[in-house]
Amino acid sequence: MKGFTKALQRTPHNLGSRMGMSKKSSDAEFDDWERKFSAVEAASEKMHRDSIVFRDAVTSLLDSGSSFSGSIATLFSPIGAEYDIASKFPNAEVTVKNIASYQGLMDELRETLAPELELIESRIVQPSLELHEICKKIRKTIVKRDHKLQDFDRHNNSLNKLRAKKEKSLSDEKNLFKTEEAFELASGEYEHFNNLLKTELPAFLAMGTRFIDPLFHSFYYMQLNVYYIMLEKIQSFSDGKYDLERRDIEDIYLEQRGDAAERLDALQITKRTQSTAKMLQQHRTASGSSTPVRAGSIASKAGLDRKTSSASSYSRPGAGAGAAAPPPYSPSTASGASFAGGKKAPPPPPPLKPKPGAPPKQFCTAIFDYEAQAEGDLSFSAGDRIEIVERTDSADDWWTGKVNGRQGIFPGNYTQLN
Repeated sequence: MKGFTKALQRTPHNLGSRMGMSKKSSDAEFDDWERKFSAVEAASEKMHRDSIVFRDAVTSLLDSGSSFSGSIATLFSPIGAEYDIASKFPNAEVTVKNIASYQGLMDELRETLAPELELIESRIVQPSLELHEICKKIRKTIVKRDHKLQDFDRHNNSLNKLRAKKEKSLSDEKNLFKTEEAFELASGEYEHFNNLLKTELPAFLAMGTRFIDPLFHSFYYMQLNVYYIMLEKIQSFSDGKYDLERRDIEDIYLEQRGDAAERLDALQITKRTQSTAKMLQQHRTASGSSTPVRAGSIASKAGLDRKTSSASSYSRPGAGAGAAAPPPYSPSTASGASFAGGKKAPPPPPPLKPKPGAPPKQFCTAIFDYEAQAEGDLSFSAGDRIEIVERTDSADDWWTGKVNGRQGIFPGNYTQLN
């Protein structure tokens, strides 16, 4: 609370000094040392941050290398001894034979460098942190010195104004006495911190130089040791196994890859299926009809791998909160729908007669979320109100609709007519 009160007292003077209405003192010698200290302060913070980044980067590099070697081992032995890659693919024989030793090498490298990383933590990261903490304490002293300078200028300006008055009242005489006392106190405090910093900042900067020099050399040799160990381990693995004299790495890769890319492109599993919307359009154009066809037949022709939840798990709203979404299409049947016991389904109610004029818009409400699975599909969330552009009499067909300015086809059994 005391600091807040002083800050309020200094506010008018700070505003006046910024506008050129109040006198502001300065010390050129201190300002020079403060600039040098600011450079050291910023460098110490950066050095501490960069040492942490280096330590974490090497740790991440070793972890990634070990994980990479495990992934390679898995790729070259997908089902263990049941599939002999070395005999079926002679080009990979060298890699298959050495993948286990490579995996062991990466794990050994991580264990070998663990003490080096701990040494970086204790000899570089922690000392640089201590230096940065000392800089923080000095910065607090500099800030306190600036506050004392503001108090000195504030009381000095007030004292000069009172002394400049030619005719002083009794109140002015009392204020002059109080202001002189406050000025003497502020002057003493300012001189104390100002002289302290001008004396000890040069000594700190000299000691900081002697501290940073061995810290730099230690960090340099630690980095060199990390790089040397990594190079030695990896070089030992490649001796006698790979030809490192060749520099045309890209040509080597293309040579060993062979026709693998062409054979991969020939696989049907890598090709994208034709979108449902395009197949629907082609079918309608061929048949000369604009009526949507059954989605079951289209899905079987396209080979789409849509949602495979069974129709028995589907229930309309009101069947409980745990009802699962229905499949987006239903296969058509040859005999049509029938009820248990051989009873025929009752005939549908007659459609309402449309009113004269423009046909009214039809809407339905989504009762399940649906995510587009092919180009031309319409995505929506449960509760969305969908404008129906085109539909059939069966909810098991694909309908065309609009929602939020987007148009596409969607499974009718995911919605309920309004």
